[in-house]
Amino acid sequence: MTDDVRPTDEGPRLPRGWARHPPERMLITPLVAGLGGLIAFFVVVFIVVWLPIHTFDPPPSKDWTPLSKEAVKGRNLFASNGCYVCHSGYSRPQDVRYALYFLYPKVSQPGDFYGSDQTPNLLGTERTGPDLSQESGWHPGDWQRAHFYDPRFMDPLSLMPSMKSLFSDKQVDQLVTYVETRSGKSGLLRFAGQLYAKHIVLVNQGFPQPYRGFQGAQKPALEGNDKILHPPKDQLEEAPNLAQIDRSYWLSGDPLPVTEANLLRGKEVFLDRCVGCHGLNGDGKGPGARFLSPTPADFTDKDDACCGGDTGPGDFYYRILRGWPGTAMENFGDRLSVDDIWRVVLFVKTIPNKTLRKNVVPEPEDYIVWQPSKELLAWMKTRQQSKNNVLFSKAEISDPFMQEAMRVMPGLAPADSFLINDGKTRLSLRDARNGIKTIYDDLLTRAWNDARDRGDKLPDEAQKAIPPTVPGQQ
Repeated sequence: MTDDVRPTDEGPRLPRGWARHPPERMLITPLVAGLGGLIAFFVVVFIVVWLPIHTFDPPPSKDWTPLSKEAVKGRNLFASNGCYVCHSGYSRPQDVRYALYFLYPKVSQPGDFYGSDQTPNLLGTERTGPDLSQESGWHPGDWQRAHFYDPRFMDPLSLMPSMKSLFSDKQVDQLVTYVETRSGKSGLLRFAGQLYAKHIVLVNQGFPQPYRGFQGAQKPALEGNDKILHPPKDQLEEAPNLAQIDRSYWLSGDPLPVTEANLLRGKEVFLDRCVGCHGLNGDGKGPGARFLSPTPADFTDKDDACCGGDTGPGDFYYRILRGWPGTAMENFGDRLSVDDIWRVVLFVKTIPNKTLRKNVVPEPEDYIVWQPSKELLAWMKTRQQSKNNVLFSKAEISDPFMQEAMRVMPGLAPADSFLINDGKTRLSLRDARNGIKTIYDDLLTRAWNDARDRGDKLPDEAQKAIPPTVPGQQ
């Protein structure tokens, strides 16, 4: 070993001209690293959470409306039970369901959630279930109660857990109030239309109001009382029902051939989608029927299948496609193909021949051909004529209340006016428009009064009277 590399007390001797490396030591101690991490965390929280909440204060949108006292309680239940995780309160333009058919007619704006009652907005981390920010008015309250009790009652394919053990009768009604009134003025207008349609349907069919809360789970299904009905003698009995079906469908036939394949596919779809309400026998006694008023349609009557004034293939198709406001019959236009809807219509006409029995394949000879009755043809010739379809009118309707009346009563023309089957209540587009406006004004007034009681800062009240028209709403 040479003198140039001889070891010393400080370690091996380095070659001539080399500099010894300075001793290493930790510059960032665990304490410094911990403090730095905390600083970084709180900076992110400050920028992402605190700063937007305290600086982002958009004015109320034209569609905004406050929540009522009961709706706020429902919102608290919605938040505390984590409903927002699957049902985000945020409509995204890139959402696959946005503007699909007519269920989601608008994208929520920041000003839609103005005020203390909806701040912060309930944003979900994913979209497992449908967006509910625009749910108001698309289903009646009894549908909502049955759905909360057990979602499979309303949709046999639903992944949503049952809520029957989470909420009391009072709480579920508060939750329904929130869901039905959270969508601003446009949603409140749809809800008013739904309530008006419910009134007409119940009075016309002699049904009582549906059970509140979850009471339907322990009570028998409601029944209509024919004794209180006094339909006018010179009027088609089904005329009020036809008022809720676009008249261009009244005499439509099923465009698909009556084949075993089409009937079998119709049966498959019926078992997948419809048995929760209409039952495994098609008699309207499914598990969800006990919550509903009126109860679901019974398809087992041969006379009704062949000769009913409102049971033609086109009538059934329209109800499946667009739903039946005022009843629990919801639209399937965004979930089923056109052909599958027509196949269900074909199959429904075989149910009186026991085709819903297990392992029974419906055959073409089971199909019952519908024929328009003489009474229906006479009524259409003298009163509700096909050529007067209001949708063919070139006149533009700008009144939002009349637009909603036309949505829930698409079978009425401006000149139509008649009594429903109680013999006292008059039905026309003008009556529907005025009834919907009265309900809407009452709902909105109650919400504003409750907001004042909370001490909320309210914008100019001039905005509250008229709901905005929404593209695709009619």
